[in-house]
Amino acid sequence: MTSPLIDLFLAAVRIDAPSLHEAPMAAFVRRALADVPVRIIEDDAAAALGTGCGNLICIPQGFTPDRPATVLFAHLDTPGPTAGVHPVVTSDRITSDGTTILGVDNRAGLCMLLHALRTTVATNPQGNAMVVFTVAEELGMWGAKHVDLSPYNVAMAFVFDCSRRPGTFIQSCVGSSLYTATFHGRASHAGVAPEKGINAIQAASRAIDRIKMGRLSPKMTANVGTIRGGSATNVVPDTCVIEGEVRSFHPEELDAYIAGITTVFNATCAEFQATVDVHSTLDFAPFVLSENAPVFRRACAVLKRLGLTPNPIEYLGGSDANMLNGKNVPSVNLGIGAQNPHGTDEFILLEDLQTSASIAHDLMQRTPDEIR
Repeated sequence: MTSPLIDLFLAAVRIDAPSLHEAPMAAFVRRALADVPVRIIEDDAAAALGTGCGNLICIPQGFTPDRPATVLFAHLDTPGPTAGVHPVVTSDRITSDGTTILGVDNRAGLCMLLHALRTTVATNPQGNAMVVFTVAEELGMWGAKHVDLSPYNVAMAFVFDCSRRPGTFIQSCVGSSLYTATFHGRASHAGVAPEKGINAIQAASRAIDRIKMGRLSPKMTANVGTIRGGSATNVVPDTCVIEGEVRSFHPEELDAYIAGITTVFNATCAEFQATVDVHSTLDFAPFVLSENAPVFRRACAVLKRLGLTPNPIEYLGGSDANMLNGKNVPSVNLGIGAQNPHGTDEFILLEDLQTSASIAHDLMQRTPDEIR
């Protein structure tokens, strides 16, 4: 089974371009749009982030900032390398052969938007829409943090990056705070004079054991993701660094969790005569879209036009939509059917690939205020 959209996707997944190394994917985008009346602007995110390229802003012929604009988003990076991927096309889906990730996150969204640009721009669409491909999304929506939409009179945005099937979209999403805790002990020879040392790894381990992690409530999670410390087995380690995160729909819960673990870490260190420095930052803000918001109503309208039942959900995973809503650009993250993302068993149904491309086509064809 083949089609221009499937062929585009199969070509895209073979491009190895993980986070911070997106230049090959950016080159693929330029080639795919070489014969399409679309102007591509690469912003300066590369210099700020140390990536191989910046965000790509794709402006079709006929776009004007004199009218309210719609922006469609997908990202250029994958969560890991896709070198050596072998995509397998069956009667109803595309998978990898199980030895690597397929890269469906976000090659699927990217190809849907490329295909929509290729098939829509030449028809002189009325939607006044543009497309942005961001870098380093998998590392924390870094590219979206830097993209500047202020020159384009953006009324709303749609992100093609949710693993749910078409029809589902994210109405509300958690925010996340990241923290780094550096435990300081005292080095000593572990065999000759262990009693003179203060083991920073032990203090950190005890502290970690005393904080809550995992699913703290139906709408709140926390995790310690990395631990590093020590220099040799015969040295009592004087430093241990842990990194973690907390997610919630409520900013005050993020702050309360960070304050709580800081108290626990300090109390534990006092028992060991160690110290700890805790630093935290808001990684991305939560958002909640009103059912009366034009972007919400438009999402429902386009889905209904294509015979789908709108299914707005709460979600605990962040996306470029978090960054955009945080910048006061009303944004919906649409389900595109990129299922089991980040795993070697990820796949996309052929039906969902085509349906999501049709959603993108509709959004490009119609104006932001055409909600019916």
